[in-house]
Amino acid sequence: MSTTVDTGIEPDQTPAAPETAPAPRHRPTRAGRLRKALSVLRTIVVVLILVAAAVAGGTYIVRHRLAEQDFVDAGPAVLTAQPIAVGSADAGIVSAVLADERESVSAGETLAKVTLTADGGGTRVQTLRAPAAGVVAEINVASGQVARGGEPIITLYDPAKLTFVVDVPLETLRKLRLGMTAKVTGPGLSGPVATTLQQVEPKVDATGAAAASDRLTVVLQPEPAALATVRTLVPGLRFDVVVDTTTAAGGTPAVNSA
Repeated sequence: MSTTVDTGIEPDQTPAAPETAPAPRHRPTRAGRLRKALSVLRTIVVVLILVAAAVAGGTYIVRHRLAEQDFVDAGPAVLTAQPIAVGSADAGIVSAVLADERESVSAGETLAKVTLTADGGGTRVQTLRAPAAGVVAEINVASGQVARGGEPIITLYDPAKLTFVVDVPLETLRKLRLGMTAKVTGPGLSGPVATTLQQVEPKVDATGAAAASDRLTVVLQPEPAALATVRTLVPGLRFDVVVDTTTAAGGTPAVNSA
């Protein structure tokens, strides 16, 4: 005889699984929090650097463009010297030339001798001396040649009075003022030479009258500190000129000074 035990559980029911406790939440360590903060800070710094670089680049471009507008290319200039002619009032034969081209001479130094024909048929020798200290620019009449009365036999120039002259169109001249600083560069110069816009001269024709032209001659005077360099140059050489229009504020407009 079998015995049935009543468990109180119906056949189609299964015991409920015991509840599982929730997994504990992971708390970041202090080192982790510090690494995260440093990463954020690094990102911020990089962004700030990129922004600063962009602003600086834009500022540089703007300043560079403005700087370009402050300087005017005046064109090619020629180094010129005021000639000092040395000759005889009477015609004669140059018997001796005692100086060489590019030689520096002092005031009163003997430069040449000229044999003149006297009214009575005789001859006399005239000594030509330097009227002032300078440099021999040219031997106009060589020894043994005939020199006409009033004709230069030797031409000197004063190296302390050398200037740069440049023909400037009126459109450019309107941007210039007397007293502006200009930088001269070219052959024989290791660096720019500082000059000052001294004056503006009208173009003249062969008769000395003002000629109709859309250009005027600008005269640039070397500054005292540059004279030692300029005096070593040869008149007639060509140079490049750039004028700084930020100088001589309030000066006389060059276009009105001719």
